[in-house]
Amino acid sequence: MNYKLLAVSTLRQVNIGDYIQALAAAQFLPHIDGFIQREKLKDYNDEECKVIMNGWYMHHPEQWPPSKKINPLFVSLHINVSAKDALLSEESINYLKRFQPIGCRDYFTRDLLMSKGIEAYFSACLTLTLGMSYQSTERENKCYFVDPFLPKKTIMFDEICQTLWFLTHPNVWHSIWKIAKKFPYKSVAKKGLYGCRFYRTYIKIFTKETLIEAEYISHRNKGYQENFKTDKERLDEAMRLVNKYVNAKMVITSRIHCALPCLGLETPVILTENHEQSERTSCRMGGIRDFFHIISFRKNGFETNFPFHNDRKLSIATVPMNKDSWKEHAFKLAETCRSFIARDNE
Repeated sequence: MNYKLLAVSTLRQVNIGDYIQALAAAQFLPHIDGFIQREKLKDYNDEECKVIMNGWYMHHPEQWPPSKKINPLFVSLHINVSAKDALLSEESINYLKRFQPIGCRDYFTRDLLMSKGIEAYFSACLTLTLGMSYQSTERENKCYFVDPFLPKKTIMFDEICQTLWFLTHPNVWHSIWKIAKKFPYKSVAKKGLYGCRFYRTYIKIFTKETLIEAEYISHRNKGYQENFKTDKERLDEAMRLVNKYVNAKMVITSRIHCALPCLGLETPVILTENHEQSERTSCRMGGIRDFFHIISFRKNGFETNFPFHNDRKLSIATVPMNKDSWKEHAFKLAETCRSFIARDNE
């Protein structure tokens, strides 16, 4: 039997989080015989293969349902509200019923499938199992900010605010630039503007030393296409990032495919979010949101779902320990994937 992983090389911009999801699936495969493009599932016409179909579906719903040459295990499935009508045609409903029960990454997808008469359950995300393969006995004194959420402002308003900030706070510019030069932007001006916004937002929550000493990572930028030309190279880069996170003492991120893996790796993680989310974003979060410590930003401030006091800002020494509610889901996911592979030997 051939075993393949999902990839997303056909998208205009690569999100390395998709390859972290593939890395989670790879743990359970006896060998990897290549990749299948998630956005070209219907066109697949190579060897028959088994695929763990965890992930977000999909930007090109005309490519659904998948080819008959794919033998799928549906766990950690997310059908986004933006594609639900196209993905739940009569043909698709009949297809999914062939492989039920369907493990869903969130409550929205579970309830959507159940409303169509498809057996479905909340499985949570397969990246919660990454701790099976990636572990650390000694953690480095490292903090990573991975695409932390920043409240959006218009460009003109943002530039005016930054200018006023520079004029009234010249003593903090040195600290801001120490942070800004670490951001993955080529433009010095963009580094400066983003750095100022970031500092003004997060200095209220984290110690200055934490912000200055942290490393800053982006999961979605052109570099993943320019510097890593193949799906295998991107999978290796995903592995490099996971090895960073497993050795960290704190991660702050808005990316669920950084936050969920960190739970599985037992790395203290805080999810940052926009309190005013679109349905396209919020429909992904039902169920998994409950696993996290969260900083939620409003128009005039922020709130947390964990104890926070202004006189005791967050740092590696004061970050709250993760919740444990995700662990039972990780165990069940691992058992489901192992059973899917074990059937080949029966």
